[in-house]
Amino acid sequence: MSAHYVIRPATPNDAEQIIAYMKVIADEPHNGIAYNSADEFTIIVEQERDLLQDYLNTHNKLFLVAEHNGNIVGTVNCAPNGSRIGFQHAVSLGITVKKEARNQGIGTAMMQVVIDWCEKHLSVKRLELTVFHNNPRAIRVYEKLGFVREGVKRSAFFKHGEFLDMVIMGIVFDKTIMTD
Repeated sequence: MSAHYVIRPATPNDAEQIIAYMKVIADEPHNGIAYNSADEFTIIVEQERDLLQDYLNTHNKLFLVAEHNGNIVGTVNCAPNGSRIGFQHAVSLGITVKKEARNQGIGTAMMQVVIDWCEKHLSVKRLELTVFHNNPRAIRVYEKLGFVREGVKRSAFFKHGEFLDMVIMGIVFDKTIMTD
């Protein structure tokens, strides 16, 4: 795969392709995400369309796809951890990149778009993520982008016969928050 790709907001029209993409990612060995297999990814097309529309309609949510030749090769999304007012300034991030598209800067580019979006949105003060402890490459990328290790959730996830620790990382933006 060449390095030519486009990063854009996901739309409800992407629902079927995102579901198919996530099922492929979920079945990849050492995929770095909190799914053991595609069987656990049970969202249906209508639910995904509604979810994507909600992301488009909500000021403190973002869902992006990376495309290569019209095919999704990466996704990144961020949204508040809870619905309570006190959580609305902190968005949690999830990112995936298809195996054959890794190591080409796509994940880093998507992360930079998210960081830029957070910096511009006056309602976002904190960006956070969790990453498996056995993914040092991702941890290095996150640190390079400004994330700080904040803690570890020990034995937080069971996958492929082992308990995995999850490293908690975050960026706190130096700005005053404006609420809507």
